[in-house]
Amino acid sequence: MLSIPEIATRLVDETLTKVSEDNSCTICFVGSSSVGKSTLLNSFLDKNDTPRETLVMEYSFGRKTNQKQGMEKTICHVWEYGGKLDILKNILPSIPVNGKYYYCVMVDLAKIKSLWNTLESCIQAMVNTYAEQKSVLVELIIFGGKYDLFKNYDAEIKKLICTTLRSVALLFNASIVFYSSKERSLVRRAKELLHGIGFGNGVPNKERMFNFSKPLIIPKGTDSWDNIGVTASTLEQVKARHLSRIPLDTELSSVGERTIGAHHAHPEPSLDSKVAMKYEELRNLDSLDISLGDYLIDLH
Repeated sequence: MLSIPEIATRLVDETLTKVSEDNSCTICFVGSSSVGKSTLLNSFLDKNDTPRETLVMEYSFGRKTNQKQGMEKTICHVWEYGGKLDILKNILPSIPVNGKYYYCVMVDLAKIKSLWNTLESCIQAMVNTYAEQKSVLVELIIFGGKYDLFKNYDAEIKKLICTTLRSVALLFNASIVFYSSKERSLVRRAKELLHGIGFGNGVPNKERMFNFSKPLIIPKGTDSWDNIGVTASTLEQVKARHLSRIPLDTELSSVGERTIGAHHAHPEPSLDSKVAMKYEELRNLDSLDISLGDYLIDLH
């Protein structure tokens, strides 16, 4: 026969288990480095800490009282990965999953040449870790970070990137949201999404944007191949289409980088900033019809 303390301990354990499953969720953030993951999470969790470089894995949590269930609190467990992507698959199995599980991949939209590798590595790690775990249902959310830089890119580049992200999202039944810590409306939108998955009923479905010239927000289940404008594709076909335009290993030479220094002598700082922005865009393009030096000379 159990003693009163033993009975109390068992009741507490059972209660905590029930709370863990019914009133909690797990959010895992992975993706590009220095793209704004920590800044967004601090904003979501109402932390005023200055974001610092994330270690291999960091944990935080948020709590909110559930009014419909008396004083019970909903707990949102938040994990952020800041290590190398090639070992992510070794780290994910160690993350305890409580309640609904949201796997958030934030890619740097301003670094289009590394975007595919980041996206593929993170999704492959997810598939390898959870594909055979029937007890873990993973919902993928793709965040496009640094939209404030991406919005100034060439229209065709933006269309290609958006097509790639929408195609991948469609294949994995994922949601997409573009984000920038420098644009208040996008911060609000991203926080609303996180609040929805952390303490609400999932990704909000009220706001949608499919136009590649605008910051995308596409809840899962609302897109289609016809809307994207491409035929139904496999992941390998999406990859081939993307890499045919933006190869992973093409970089402008250091000679080109020195060229900009020679022309970085405008009397007005505003012109310098425009040249720098255009140069960064050009560094991310897969080909140029003219040399970088000639292009920069034309800017004078």
